[in-house]
Amino acid sequence: DVVLKGGNALDAICGRAGVMIADPAGGTVVAAVRAVIGKRAQLIVPIGLEKRVMADIADLANMLNAPNARGPRLMPLPGSTFTELDAIELLTGATAMLVAAGGVYGAEGSVRITASGEQEKVAAAVELIKSVAAEPSCEA
Repeated sequence: DVVLKGGNALDAICGRAGVMIADPAGGTVVAAVRAVIGKRAQLIVPIGLEKRVMADIADLANMLNAPNARGPRLMPLPGSTFTELDAIELLTGATAMLVAAGGVYGAEGSVRITASGEQEKVAAAVELIKSVAAEPSCEA
C-alpha cells in the first residue's frame, strides 16, 4: 500500500518534509501516519521545491511545537519526498537540478531547473518541462 500526503516544508538537502498542523487533534496527517504505521504502508510526500526551508525539519518542529510557541505546529513526516526533480528523473531518465527560484508578475514560487544526461533523455526532460510550464494559473 502507498499513502500520499502533501507537505508544507521541505529540507531538500536531507530529503525530509514536514506538514503544518492547526487542528488540535492532528488533522489529516494523523490519519495518514496511522495508516502508514498500522498497515506498514509506504508514505510518499509529493512536495514542490517552492516549499524549501533553510533548516532541519526536526529543529523547526521543535521550535514550532514548544509549549510557549503560538500558531500551527509542524510534524516531520516519516516518508519519502518526491519533488519536481524526482518526477523529471523518473519520467525521462535525465538528472535534474534546481538552479534558481522565484520571480515577479506571476512567477512567484517558480523554480528554474536544469537537466543533464544523455541527449535523448535531456530532450525528453525539456519537452516535459515545457508541457507543464504552459499550464494556466489557478484562478480559484
